[in-house]
Amino acid sequence: MLISDLINKYNFNDSCIKEITITQDMIVINIDLCMWKQTDYQEGDPELKEVVLKFLNIRNYKWDSPLKLNEIDYDTIIDIMREDDIIKIVFGDEVISVLSFESAAVIIE
Repeated sequence: MLISDLINKYNFNDSCIKEITITQDMIVINIDLCMWKQTDYQEGDPELKEVVLKFLNIRNYKWDSPLKLNEIDYDTIIDIMREDDIIKIVFGDEVISVLSFESAAVIIE
């Protein structure tokens, strides 16, 4: 899936990041997605769903946070945006963290 399609299809605001794993060429983010914020949500559907985002072929990865990646503990997503080829994920709990990188595509599971 293209990054622009992901951002247009899903509303990630207020969803929570459970874990981030970074390898040499992929970023994997486990999220409890707020299903009640999605356009196709219907009364009685589960309000949360665990999803895994796998960003492929990452480049120019940058972590801007006083925390280490393994200190992320159910932080709330404030925004996911794409500016030119750079994806920025802003999230926080007591402090704000920003993960930015370039990626060609994403898989959502």
